[in-house]
Parts: sequence; structure tokens; C-alpha cells
Amino acid sequence: MQLHPLKLVTIVTEPVLKDHLLPKIIELGATGYTCYEATGFGSRGARKDFGGENMRIDVVCSPDVADAILTFISHNYFENYACITWVIDVSVVRGARYMK
Repeated sequence: MQLHPLKLVTIVTEPVLKDHLLPKIIELGATGYTCYEATGFGSRGARKDFGGENMRIDVVCSPDVADAILTFISHNYFENYACITWVIDVSVVRGARYMK
């Protein structure tokens, strides 16, 4: 079995960004994503305001697409929204499915 080295970009942010962020992720070159509600606790405590739970978005993609996503999010959301992102190196089977 052959494994392909890619990146896993994880974004945890406010649900108000969903309708703008998900299409942008595809526009930036991702072939798909997984999005779901997320709860947790961190340096700012637990989210209890209107708007409900946070959302978590996972994207498996090439390093170039990962960089594009991180750059877009950091330039457009970090200053005004609760948002955190991280990247992990992953190895996947059927790597061609994650490339355009």
C-alpha cells in the first residue's frame, strides 16, 4: 500500500463564517472538507454567547493549498473573529483524491 504525504489543516471558528469560508476553501484549491460542530475549553473559556457552538473544519490538501488557506484565514479572520488553525503532516491512501 502506498501512502501519500499531505497536510491536514484544521480550523476552529465561529459558525457565522461557515457560508463564506467553506466555498473559499474550495476556491483556494482544496478538493473537499469535513465540517462539524465543536465544543471545548481554552484560554478564553467556553463559548456561551449567541451563535451556538464553534465549528471545526478539517481539510486534507497539498502544502501549497494549506499555505493558501492559512494565509487567507490569518489575513481575513484572526483580528475580528474567534479563530484558531493548525496544520499536521499526514499520510493518506489514495492521495490523488486530494489534488486538483
